[in-house]
Amino acid sequence: MQKHLSEILEKFPNLPGIYFMKDGKENILYIGKAKSLQTRVRSYFQNSRSLHPRTRVFLDKVRDVKFLTTQTEAEALILESNFIKKHQPRYNVLLKDDKHYPYIRLTTQERYPRLEVVRKVKKDGATYFGPYTMVKEVRETIRLISKIFPLRQSKDKLDGNPQRRPCLNYQMGRCFAPCAGYISPEDYSHVVKDVVMFLKGKNSELIDGLKIKMTRASEEMRYEEAGVLRDKIAAVRTVLDKQKIISTSLEDQDVIGYCKERGFAMVQALVIRGGKMVGEKIFKMKSLNEMEENETLSAFLKQYYTDEVLLPTEILLPHAIEEMDLISAWLSERKKSRVYLETPLRGKKRDLVRMAEENARFAMRTELDKGETTTRMLEELQEALGLKHFPEVIEGFDISNISGTNAVGSMVVFKSGQADKPSYRRYKIGEVEGIDDYAMMREVLRRRYQRLLDAGKDLPSLILIDGGKGHLNTARKALEEVGVLGKVDLACIAKGKERGNLDTDEVLLLHRKTPVLFKENSASRFLLQRIRDEAHRFAIAYHRKLRGKVSLASPLESVAGIGKKRRLLLLKKFGSLGKIRAASLEDLQAIPGITESLAQKISAQLQAPA
Repeated sequence: MQKHLSEILEKFPNLPGIYFMKDGKENILYIGKAKSLQTRVRSYFQNSRSLHPRTRVFLDKVRDVKFLTTQTEAEALILESNFIKKHQPRYNVLLKDDKHYPYIRLTTQERYPRLEVVRKVKKDGATYFGPYTMVKEVRETIRLISKIFPLRQSKDKLDGNPQRRPCLNYQMGRCFAPCAGYISPEDYSHVVKDVVMFLKGKNSELIDGLKIKMTRASEEMRYEEAGVLRDKIAAVRTVLDKQKIISTSLEDQDVIGYCKERGFAMVQALVIRGGKMVGEKIFKMKSLNEMEENETLSAFLKQYYTDEVLLPTEILLPHAIEEMDLISAWLSERKKSRVYLETPLRGKKRDLVRMAEENARFAMRTELDKGETTTRMLEELQEALGLKHFPEVIEGFDISNISGTNAVGSMVVFKSGQADKPSYRRYKIGEVEGIDDYAMMREVLRRRYQRLLDAGKDLPSLILIDGGKGHLNTARKALEEVGVLGKVDLACIAKGKERGNLDTDEVLLLHRKTPVLFKENSASRFLLQRIRDEAHRFAIAYHRKLRGKVSLASPLESVAGIGKKRRLLLLKKFGSLGKIRAASLEDLQAIPGITESLAQKISAQLQAPA
C-alpha cells in the first residue's frame, strides 16, 4: 500500500458511512458502504491476495479515498445507492434502465379526480397504478374506463363552482359535468371508488356492487339506468375473464430473477398486485469485471427500489444475500409497513421465481444475439476503413446555417452502434462571421475536444464529419491544433453524384485519394449514413429552434435582381449584413454580376428603416 494512502486510512473513523475510491484524476472508481468505515476500507489493503481479482484491478488505480459518515448503516445504504446512481462509478455494478414504464395516475388529491398517463411516480397525494409494459395497454385501459365510469376528462382545476357549459362527453353519458357544477364531490367520489376497485383488480367486488345497483334501479322502474349498469357489468366481466390469477392469496409481490453472463446481467422483475400479474420489467446490470451473485442482486435491489414508490409487501428472490435484513428494514421504513424479502425453496412462490429467471435467460439470449450482430458490424467497419481503434464510440458532426444566420453545430454520439442521446451536444457558432462551413467545423471540433482534454475524459474511437475532402482536411487541422490527431480515427461521409441515392454516398479518409468501397448492403455503411443523418437532423432541429417562429429573411431577398447566388457572393465577400450595409458602391460593384444600378438598389434597401 502506498504511504500516502496509509496516512489517509489512519484518519478513517470507526463509524458507519460510505467511501469513495478515486484515481489520480479525482475520478470515482468505486463507491461502497460500511458498518465501520475504518475496518471495511482497511480490509481492501491489508491482504490483497484474498481479494477477488476484479477488486485487485481497480485497487491498483486508487490514489485517494474519501468518506462520509452516517448515523446508521441503513442511512449508509441509502446514500450508497444515491451516489452510485449519480456518479456511475466504473467498478460498481450499475443498473442500466433506459425505460420509464408508464403508470396510471388518479388525481385523488383533487376535488374531482381524473386519470392520466405518467412516466414517474411522485409523492403528490395522487393514487398510482402500474407499472404497465406498454403505453398502448395503458391507453386502452383508460378508454375502457371512460366507457364504463363517467370520470371527467378535462384538466380544469375545479373547486365546485360552475366554470363552463358541459361538453359532448356529458351529452354522451360519459361524464357528470363537474365543470358545470352538475354533480357534488360526494356523489362523484362514488364513481372514483368504483374506478379504484377496477384498477386494483377487485372486479368481483365491483360486479357485486353494480349488480345491487342494477337490481335496485330495476325495482324502482329506472330501466334506462338499469340497462347502463347491465352493460357496465358485462364490460367488467370481459376484463375479469382476461386477467391472469397468479396468486390466490391476493398478495402484492415483486418476483426477481436474473441471468448473468459476459460481464453483465439481465434482471427480470414480475410485478404482481392483488394476486394478478400487472406488469413486468427487464433491466440490464453492467460491470467492468466479473460480478459476484451476492453483489449483483444486492446492487439491483438498492438501486431499483431507491426510486420505486409503489412498494410490494413481499419480494421473492432467487437466493439469499448478506444484506437481506438491512434492505428489508429500509423498505419497511419507506412503506410504513412490513416488506418481506423471501427466498422460496419450493411451491408456487418458487415457481414464480423460476418464471422470472426463465424470462431473464430469454432476455439475455436476445441481448447477446443483438450484441454479436453489432460486434460483427463494427468489426466490418474497422476492417473496411482500416481503423486503428475498434469503433465502440463514434461521434458525428454537422453544421447548419442559412445565409450565415444562426449558424450552429451538432454532435451526435453512437455507442456500440446505438444512439446515445444524453451525450448529444449542440454548439452556437461564435467565432465565425458570414458563411464559412470549414471555419465553423474547425471551431466546433476545437471546442469539443479541448474540453474533453481539459476534463480528462475519454476520447471517442472514431470522429465522423458530414462533408467532403475540404471538411476532412479542416477536421485534421482542428484535431492537430488540440493535440488529438492520431489518438482517434477520422472519416468523412459525403453525398455522391446522385444526391438522392444513398448508394452513391462516399466515405473519405485521410491519406487516401479514393473513397472507401463497401460490400453491397453493408451494415457498417448503413451505420455511417445513419450517424450522418442523425447529426444533420439534430443540427437542423437546433437551427430551427433558434430561428423560432419568426422568419428571419434577409433584407437582400427583397432587392430585385439579387438571387441566392449573388446573396451568397455578397456574404462571402463582406462577412455580414452590417458590413454589406457599410460598403461603398465601388466595393459592391466589385462583386461579379452587380452593376452600378444594382449596387445603388442594394445600398438604398439596406439603408432604409426597418
